[in-house]
Amino acid sequence: MSETAQAAQPPRLRPRRNLRLVAIGVLAVVLGGLGAAVLYSSVADNHSVVTIKRTVYRDQPITADDLGLVSLSTSPGLETVPAEHLSEVVGQTALVDLVEGSLLSPRGFGTAAVEPGSVRLGLRLAPGRLPVSELPPGTAVLLVAVTPDGGTPDNAASYQGRIASAATQLADGATVVDVAVVETNAEQVARLAASDQLVVVRQAEGER
Repeated sequence: MSETAQAAQPPRLRPRRNLRLVAIGVLAVVLGGLGAAVLYSSVADNHSVVTIKRTVYRDQPITADDLGLVSLSTSPGLETVPAEHLSEVVGQTALVDLVEGSLLSPRGFGTAAVEPGSVRLGLRLAPGRLPVSELPPGTAVLLVAVTPDGGTPDNAASYQGRIASAATQLADGATVVDVAVVETNAEQVARLAASDQLVVVRQAEGER
């Protein structure tokens, strides 16, 4: 009797694995790993840079309140100022309008071209009216009044100034250069320059 019952029991079937579900699971694991790798790489490439919290207009000094920091991923070709250089920016002058919410560019700030109380004049000087050696911006100079033929005028005068831009030589041999002078002397210096009555003399810093 028992042997007959055992013979009547159907054989056990092994459950078949759904290969499609297995493939989907493997794909999900792989994509999850790739996503984690991309996210880690993105976070690892982020760095803190200086941003503009409030607009600073050209020629205005930059204060600590004008600046902020933002985390940014590396972007080829994008010029930024790293957060560790923020203290070096404070006190510099805006060379262009720095718009609120924008990133600060290394080209957007620097030393003021004209000091407070001064003005900037463009001079055209004949050959022999300024030193042959290079006059970098910031060089202290003395603007000496002369007659058109190089003599001493009746009311001889000299004016202190600073070179504001690198000198450029023209095809006719003359040289053009920007000079910063005290505002009260600007009109007289401009008149002397227009009538070719100026000679530029380089000074040592201690002579200013």
